[in-house]
Amino acid sequence: MHHILENVHGSLSTNTCVLTEINVMSLIKKLAGQTAIYGLSNIFSRVLLFIVFTIYLTRKFGKVEYGIYADMYSYAAVILTILIFRMDTALFRYGKKEGMDKVFSTTFWTVVGVSILTLILILPFDDSLADALTYGDSPHYVRWFVYFLILDALAAPVFAKLRLENRPVRFVILKFLNIILTSGLIIFFIEFLPNSMPVWYDSITTFFGMTRQVDFVFLTNLLASAFVLLFMIPELRSIKFQFDTVLFKKMFWYVVPLVFVAIAGNVNQSFAAPLQKYFLGSDITENISNVAVYAAAAKLAILLNLFTSAFNYAAEPFFFNNADNKDSLKIYGKVALAFTIVACLGALAIIFYIDIIILLLGENFRSGINVVPILLFAYIFLGLYYNVSIWYKLKDKTHIGAMISFAGVFSTIVISIMLLPIIGAIASAWAALVCYIIMVVIGYVVGQKYYPVVYPVKSILSYVLITAILAIGSLYLRQIGLSHVSFYFITTFILGSFFVLIYKREWKDIISQ
Repeated sequence: MHHILENVHGSLSTNTCVLTEINVMSLIKKLAGQTAIYGLSNIFSRVLLFIVFTIYLTRKFGKVEYGIYADMYSYAAVILTILIFRMDTALFRYGKKEGMDKVFSTTFWTVVGVSILTLILILPFDDSLADALTYGDSPHYVRWFVYFLILDALAAPVFAKLRLENRPVRFVILKFLNIILTSGLIIFFIEFLPNSMPVWYDSITTFFGMTRQVDFVFLTNLLASAFVLLFMIPELRSIKFQFDTVLFKKMFWYVVPLVFVAIAGNVNQSFAAPLQKYFLGSDITENISNVAVYAAAAKLAILLNLFTSAFNYAAEPFFFNNADNKDSLKIYGKVALAFTIVACLGALAIIFYIDIIILLLGENFRSGINVVPILLFAYIFLGLYYNVSIWYKLKDKTHIGAMISFAGVFSTIVISIMLLPIIGAIASAWAALVCYIIMVVIGYVVGQKYYPVVYPVKSILSYVLITAILAIGSLYLRQIGLSHVSFYFITTFILGSFFVLIYKREWKDIISQ
């Protein structure tokens, strides 16, 4: 496949020719193209999941079952990080330098080894772990999650290879397959099977020891992950039975700090549910119900989170591929500004129309609407952190990245434990926002020492500030008793005016030429 992102080699010396502005714009356009491809796949797949896991399940499940779903997948994110052991990033770092086949094989067998070790350490203690998670009546949760997370971990090197080789179409097809299977099987198990084949439904629930409908969500994830790995056989055939120990040592010391970074990142992004379950102050059942309301409302920030995730998918290989570009410091600054602009516009759109968007949730889950604006700004800063933190990967200073991430974890845990019993679940949203602001500030300040990207800081901060002012203004408009028609007319005019202002001031310079 034709490479969408080109490697442009050069020196940072001021005596060399500076890359022309048109080539800078060309590279940014290519990143935008990659982001669009990954973004469309993410938007389609996540929207489909949103329809099934949020719109459908918040109407089908009670708060306790939905809370269990949110809680279990919070742990899953951390476990998957350990299983993958950031070998995907190691593949980006060494794939072209050391030879793709050798690096890919070493990466894959490393994940296999970690997976086998995980099975040995967890499966004998599934009952005890289920008790610790407050699900002592369902030890199969632990087993199923270990199984499907191992399957997902084995697929991760393949997805990373496809990204590095700029094969987004194949990447998207495999991702779509997972999402379609997951969504379809959930509908099959929860709607079709009990109504059309009740005998089979009873047999399955008895055989697996299922006690709740949410069990079918977990079983579905296991089946879908297995099918996707089967469809990866063409890529898996290229894996050789070789393991380069010298290369592994090099990769190991590179990724170890990144594993801690990823674990910390997942705690920051996904651990609101466990923290709420244990620290909200009520009994566990009541806490899990509150977890459900928060988790459902948090998913309304899906579009901005999708854009941030899509940007990260495209940006990481883009940053690595252009690390030697003589004008990379200028390119990365423009990328950060472009991200900020799109993220701010997306956040404002969601905040302005939140009264309509909230209707997507089941009626019992709409009381958590107040967390959405806070989380939207948290996602803006998360995306900015993806921008300002790439330097520690490019400069092999991953241990510094680990320290920054743990500073974020520390703030998340401290704020959550202190405020959850006092102000309720909204403390998790404030903890996320403070966490990412701290990480952006540290990442930027330290990064300027090792990799001084020319970020347009004033422009970035001004757009974030304007977005915050407009968001607060919309809250005021809601309180003064305007009719819905008047409110939406004013906010739509404001959003359009903001877009025009950005287009005239910045956007032409970013996407033109």
